[in-house]
Amino acid sequence: MELTILKKIEENLSQGKRTALVTITEATGSTPRKSGTIMGVFEDEIVGTIGGGKIESVVIDRARELLKTGNSENFEYNLTTTDELKMNCGGMMKGYIKIFSPFPKLLICGAGHVGQKLFKIAQHLEFNLKIIDDREELKKDIPELTLGSFQELLTKEKIDGNTYIVIVTRGHLLDEEVFNLVKSRGAKYIGIIGSRRKVTTLKEKLEKIGEIRDNIFAPIGLKLSNGTPEEIAIEILAEILKIKNGGDLVHRTMFHNKYILGGKNE
Repeated sequence: MELTILKKIEENLSQGKRTALVTITEATGSTPRKSGTIMGVFEDEIVGTIGGGKIESVVIDRARELLKTGNSENFEYNLTTTDELKMNCGGMMKGYIKIFSPFPKLLICGAGHVGQKLFKIAQHLEFNLKIIDDREELKKDIPELTLGSFQELLTKEKIDGNTYIVIVTRGHLLDEEVFNLVKSRGAKYIGIIGSRRKVTTLKEKLEKIGEIRDNIFAPIGLKLSNGTPEEIAIEILAEILKIKNGGDLVHRTMFHNKYILGGKNE
């Protein structure tokens, strides 16, 4: 049963779903199950048991509340008729609800020079990473490439608040087409490469139809690089990490006055 639970957790994480693992860490006296017993709690399914009855029901409800927040926590119950659960086992049970959250998805739309560098650097970070393009000849440069039309691939792609999208296709018209396919689907971040002139035109279009959103970043990236694909990729990742981690644009150094990137913090 333990292996079934762990496989189910892995399956749900691969589908971008949070999962909960309940473990009894201590059981004394008369209890339904003993220390080390585990149970998997999912959005629409339970695998395993910690003994049934009131305690299991309460722990399942709490685990599903924690699935919404991503937090983990301990629990402890006395199983007597005079305590909270009104059970007559007579023992005491402690446990831990561990919430597993899927890695954020980094979806790179475009496998040109910048897209390739971004993919290779991001492989060292904790992202569910995917790169897509419709140019078959690029497969030799990046074997992990998912080939197909952007329309087909993005229509099928799951996009949610844990998704970061980078649009770096071969031209501004295709960039805009890709953007229109993803702009309203709840991504945490949508970054679009391009000149200020191109981005200004896009911004004006979006303003006219009232579709300016906080999750749109264009031109993409922090202003750090020398303009090479490698350094542009680092600019992009730096911006994504700032959004993902709620970071601050300040130097860490203790040897100089504190500076905000782009200007002195007075």
